[in-house]
Amino acid sequence: MSTMILGSIMALSSSNWVYMWMGLELNLLSFIPVISSSSNLQETESAVKYFIVQTIGSGILMVTAMMVLNSSMFSLNQSVYTSIMCLSIMLKLGAAPTHWWLPHVMSGMSWMNCMILATWQKLAPIMLAMSTITCLNPITVVLFSTMSAIVGGMGGMNQTQLRTILAYSSIGHLGWMLMATISSLSISILYFSVYCAINISIMFLMNKTSQLKSVMNFSIMNMPNSSFMSLSFLLMSLGGLPPLLGFAPKWMVFMTTMDSLLLIPMLVLIVGSLMNLFYYLSMVFNFTLSQNKPWHSNTTSSPLLSSILMTISGPLFLVVTM
Repeated sequence: MSTMILGSIMALSSSNWVYMWMGLELNLLSFIPVISSSSNLQETESAVKYFIVQTIGSGILMVTAMMVLNSSMFSLNQSVYTSIMCLSIMLKLGAAPTHWWLPHVMSGMSWMNCMILATWQKLAPIMLAMSTITCLNPITVVLFSTMSAIVGGMGGMNQTQLRTILAYSSIGHLGWMLMATISSLSISILYFSVYCAINISIMFLMNKTSQLKSVMNFSIMNMPNSSFMSLSFLLMSLGGLPPLLGFAPKWMVFMTTMDSLLLIPMLVLIVGSLMNLFYYLSMVFNFTLSQNKPWHSNTTSSPLLSSILMTISGPLFLVVTM
């Protein structure tokens, strides 16, 4: 874990392509033993898939950087180099159209490893993407963003495994973060921070209460009412339902994007977000209908208090930032 954190810090603070690549590789080679530390065959398979995909992305990134340094040997435009480099970063992030590996990898991991993959492991690549994407044509950025939003919305429709649904949700949220980089880099960083806070809360709650894998198995779980309420609030906040916390950064991205007159891409992002919210609400309804015990709480109220704070912090967040 220490070398994994060190690798991300090294990649973020480097001013050289070689040091940045070394930081990403150090982070990758440190996370692989964390995934495969258990004797579960599914986690070992996820570790192998993750290693292969990340190695391909790092290889493409390094080759492109070498081509830029020796551009006199290749008769390619500078925008071609930047597009290939950005595509390799999209592969490492799991954004569309290179999203195919993320749901398969997350579906075989434990909740704590899913939390690390969805938050910390995205930190260095997404900061690199934000700094690289400013050199791209805005049409290319809009294409990546809208594809991620649509894939994240449609991909989670027919899923029953909660980890896979959260993976497609991550793809959809990446579309919003990429769209925010066109107009405001600070809003994109703020969106990523709020997303990490909600995601960590969901996965920590699931790891603490149960080993829940699918919606159908929820009826046999003995989840406390306070934890159930917290999970419902967090899922709706992740979908961006007002006045919860997850709505605030989406509203800020919407305002800045409309100032840039990007009406049609913004409509595509909203449609993808509505599809995300649809299957989140479906999950909450399934959870509610499968609860076969009376609504009385005999547990501590700290998870319920956290969900109430998530509800109140959304409007306060908008008032403070605007």
